[in-house]
Amino acid sequence: MRTIAPLLLLFISFCQLMAQTSQNPEFPKEFIMHLKLHNGMVTKLTNGPDLYTGGIQLVPQYTVVKKLMRAGVIIDGYYTRKKLSAAFGPTVTFKLKTLNTAPFGSAGNINISFDHLWGTNKEQLLGGSINADIGNKLLLGLSIHRDYNLNTWWLQNTLGLRISKPKKQTEIYNQ
Repeated sequence: MRTIAPLLLLFISFCQLMAQTSQNPEFPKEFIMHLKLHNGMVTKLTNGPDLYTGGIQLVPQYTVVKKLMRAGVIIDGYYTRKKLSAAFGPTVTFKLKTLNTAPFGSAGNINISFDHLWGTNKEQLLGGSINADIGNKLLLGLSIHRDYNLNTWWLQNTLGLRISKPKKQTEIYNQ
């Protein structure tokens, strides 16, 4: 049952993504890079104290499937357990919904990311996040990762900023 629920959620999300219209401006075929600040806690979900974690991530991604999916890597520097550490790993992002503002087009999107990170202190994190990408500039998110090597959960919030320049779009009427 534990493996079926995430697969079912992923399948429902994928079907919803495929049903969106082709007039959608979100997730164009381009390179994008976010700089993210994150903080939260590392917990074993017991009565013991939880540890603080906070850090900075660099997340370069490229749109693999236009208007649908981006893939890339996460380069993470963070502080936890009274140590500075680093982590690295792949990430895949699926767009769930475009935030339409009727006469003005798109105000952003809601997306879900899946990550697998390997840390310098034997961390092996598998999890994901749900994000609101506002104006294709600002990213707000909540994430949960399971460290299957150290038997802990990482619960974090994220504030990100796009640091790559958007691809210039050619308008049909300007050609």
